[in-house]
Amino acid sequence: MLPELTTAQALVLALLGLSVGTVGALAGVGGGFLLVPVLLFIFPDADPASVTAISLTSVLFTAASASVGFRLSRLQDFRTAGILITLAVPAAAGGALLNRVTDRSAFETIFAVALLLGASYLIARSALESRTEEPSTRGRARTIVEKTGQIYNYRVNEPLTAAIAPVAGFFAGFFGIGGGVMNVPIMMLVIRIPKAVAVATSQLELTAAATAALAVHIAFSGDEASLWLRAGITGVGAMLGAQIGVRLAPRVSGRLVLGVIGAGLLIAGARLLL
Repeated sequence: MLPELTTAQALVLALLGLSVGTVGALAGVGGGFLLVPVLLFIFPDADPASVTAISLTSVLFTAASASVGFRLSRLQDFRTAGILITLAVPAAAGGALLNRVTDRSAFETIFAVALLLGASYLIARSALESRTEEPSTRGRARTIVEKTGQIYNYRVNEPLTAAIAPVAGFFAGFFGIGGGVMNVPIMMLVIRIPKAVAVATSQLELTAAATAALAVHIAFSGDEASLWLRAGITGVGAMLGAQIGVRLAPRVSGRLVLGVIGAGLLIAGARLLL
């Protein structure tokens, strides 16, 4: 159950949305991995479905807003995004359905462990990684010409991309965090897609996966006005923050993006366990 919405709480939600929208667009991850732990703290009696519905609304607003900005920059790889979306969408819907039958204590424990495992991997890889911008020599060739004239030549291992898509989609739906927290690191570290393209392309998959998962929650909880009021306030803040993130993204290195994601996962996971 959600308590009556106060003015102070509405302001906090809007500022939260603004913050996670900025970080989410900057790193291409939606920002839900930071928002969900905070929502669990703010709403100690809310069930996982309510928390993830609010987070998914924020992820959707962030990703859709950022996608427009990145489209104007001509940074998105539509073929890769198509592979991700095709396989992530049904998995996201399945994850949302499972979320609705999971009790809060189990959800918090599973979420915390997943965050800490992801943080350990990313922090270790970002510390050791010195070639995150070097393209792979295997896969289908791609060429992206940014609006500024910057040319990105790289290759994409499409079977591997297809393999990670449903896992990322399930994460998006079950945890309400968006699949970008998995997509972006793998696209950068394993598939070797340039950081700028990986971040921009991830927003397209996030938009589709979040829409599919959110549709499940709307189908079951569409008449809960208090829930969707909170979701809308957070989402509008995230939409505005996303435009800030889009403008900051070209100035941020790939290593810093990985570090930000890893640090966020570590803090959020530790907070949940404590």
